[in-house]
Amino acid sequence: MNDSPHIPRVDPKKVLREIANVTGDVLFITDQTRTILYVNRSACRKTGYTRGELLGRKIHHLYPRENQARYTSKILQALRKGGRWSGDIELRKKDGTNFWIDAVAVGLFDPNGKAAGMIHLGHDLTEHRLLDRHAWESGNSLSLIVDAMEDALFVSDPAGKILMCNRAHCTALGYNQAEIVGLNPPYPWMNLTDARRLRRAGKLVLKQGALKNFTIEWKRRDGKHMIVSIAISALRDRRGKVSGFIHTVRDVSDVQHIEELKRSNEQIDRLVTDVRRKAGRLHTLESINRLVLNDTSTTRVFRAVTSGVRNLVSHDLAGIYIYDEEQESLIPHTLSKQTPFSRRVARFALPMGEGIIGAAAAAGKMVWVNNAQLDPRSKYPPAMRPEKEHFIAVPLLSRGSLIGVLVVARNRDPEFIEEETEIVRSFAEAATVALDNERLLDELRSRHLGPGAASGRTTPIPGRAAHTARRAAKKRVLSAKVARFGG
Repeated sequence: MNDSPHIPRVDPKKVLREIANVTGDVLFITDQTRTILYVNRSACRKTGYTRGELLGRKIHHLYPRENQARYTSKILQALRKGGRWSGDIELRKKDGTNFWIDAVAVGLFDPNGKAAGMIHLGHDLTEHRLLDRHAWESGNSLSLIVDAMEDALFVSDPAGKILMCNRAHCTALGYNQAEIVGLNPPYPWMNLTDARRLRRAGKLVLKQGALKNFTIEWKRRDGKHMIVSIAISALRDRRGKVSGFIHTVRDVSDVQHIEELKRSNEQIDRLVTDVRRKAGRLHTLESINRLVLNDTSTTRVFRAVTSGVRNLVSHDLAGIYIYDEEQESLIPHTLSKQTPFSRRVARFALPMGEGIIGAAAAAGKMVWVNNAQLDPRSKYPPAMRPEKEHFIAVPLLSRGSLIGVLVVARNRDPEFIEEETEIVRSFAEAATVALDNERLLDELRSRHLGPGAASGRTTPIPGRAAHTARRAAKKRVLSAKVARFGG
């Protein structure tokens, strides 16, 4: 055993004894009557007995009383058959508590092959058993919690095979657990399109770790359809690799139906509002045509247009600016002013081509601008700070000539929408048609009644009192302008 000249000669028995004492495993050596002949330090420490208390005792006295006969019989039968036994057994300490060991028992035989005793070696499993029990209790508790959940839940592997599901999942679909666990996609309660969507959702979860509010349609076993919202989370092992997916499922069919009903009601409300607007628009257009046929002044036509816009489109400024050819400016004519800002703006004439209104006049086409205060074309009088302003400006053109601009503005949200621009455009067209019709009537009167019949009316321009001569001059120019169009 010790053939190297560099290693001092030692007693082999002493070496074996030291090895037995430094190991953390318990070691017992018994004779053929199972009387303890040797114990190591670990065996004394684990059992709480001294060496003197253990030597000479039968080893089965360390087994719990209820297990003594069973353990002894099991070990002896295995030794007779193969000379070796292994398994988990429970030992009782001196204080009456028990602990588990992973034990191996090996038979000892004399030179004649006769049984001479046994070696018992065991590794303490107490901590491992406690962990297993805790894991089992935790798993059992978790299983109870999962089964008590109102939301359906199922767990799948990365390929989609269902590994487990809770009671709510079975109830929701009408299948039992045995019919669900082990299924691979596509699942019988999903159509192929939604199955593909669920597979794509799984790929998305691989990238971002989770996905919420994934809505699809499921078909129950009884054929009824349900809308479900699924939250998917990735399960990862200790190395961070995805080992499966947790799917939490909530039936949102009622919520979906309520949302659909709400959307339907909103759509009905929009249709009713649209019908009312169209009815109001037709009524105003009819009034405008009636005014023209009744030989009414241009000013009254403009007022009818402004009134119609005011009733159908939420605004802070609405009305008409008349184009003054001599000054090449747009002058406020018939305006509805709702805010201090719009009242200040409405006091000033606008040079042709400047500002949103001037740009519409110069281009001869509608300008629709939300947040006009940010538009580089916007111009403001001196000492006036820009404010939030949404604009619709439609030029009034009669036979190619610019008459003025129909303007609607808001100094607040919401922004103008296309439907509102169409309303404003239709009133601008009505005003233009009214002016053309009035001119045609004047021509007919002139032809049948003489040249003086067409010029027998003049229309004063309504507005603020003339505080300055310049304001009065503008009014005279404007009166002449309107008169030329039959006012």
